[in-house]
Amino acid sequence: MATNVFVSFDHDDARQVAGFRSLKANPKYALDFQDHSLREPVTDRSGRSIKYPPSDPRSQRVRDEIRKKFDRASKLVVLIGADTHKSEWVDWEVKTFVEMKRPLAGEETWKRVRGMRLKGHETAPLPPALYSDQYGRARSTATLAWDPDQLDRWLDEDLPDR
Repeated sequence: MATNVFVSFDHDDARQVAGFRSLKANPKYALDFQDHSLREPVTDRSGRSIKYPPSDPRSQRVRDEIRKKFDRASKLVVLIGADTHKSEWVDWEVKTFVEMKRPLAGEETWKRVRGMRLKGHETAPLPPALYSDQYGRARSTATLAWDPDQLDRWLDEDLPDR
């Protein structure tokens, strides 16, 4: 059965992310996951994309939509490009996902999160939320190099709910 995943990324990497998503259809890879990420931008009442940072009250609709997606996702994949570490949204998504899943998995929650560097970004800095929590405590999530097979093995790991 396919794993339910939310894919977090910096929107400057959207082209590479589209390539990542297309790996599911490539018979060369065994990747099998249901992507519960936002496909279209969340819009305001006028139909314009909401482009405020997560700390801005005007982004509430976006945050609510992402939380709905998190309800259906059991794992979070953070695709890491050159500037992902600067993305307020990626940082917010990691922290919020962990916060929402903690009642299920307690301290094991970090096993539900993986960063994977995009091809060509082997030395890109990690988003802060992947290596520490809001209190500066270290986290134990692993970061993968660009390796769809290794990602598939992680996606297939059963994570018991508590």
